Amino acid sequence: MSVNTSILSAIKSLSPASVVFNLLYKMYKQVGAREDADEIYKNTIVILEELLQRGYRFESPEIQAVVNILRDLPAMGAKRANFEKRYLQDEYTLRRLPHDPRKLYGQGCWH
Repeated sequence: MSVNTSILSAIKSLSPASVVFNLLYKMYKQVGAREDADEIYKNTIVILEELLQRGYRFESPEIQAVVNILRDLPAMGAKRANFEKRYLQDEYTLRRLPHDPRKLYGQGCWH
């Protein structure tokens, strides 16, 4: 049994009406969302770098498709807005994106 499965089993053993259940379940979903976002980010950055090396401009449909994917990855709210302001404005800011999403932790723009 994986750690995630055992955590989810423990959470589900609580009463769904419980405040603790709701809090733990939301935290569990957030961690899963971050892991998924991290994996998608890593794959998307590789594609972005390849497109930029080939000379695609920020305005091109290909780069804009990547920008749209990246825009939806951070947590909702201020973190997403901060990520967009910091990294999704133009070609220069796209090139500043780190290869590893863990470098985004603690910057107020990721999960």
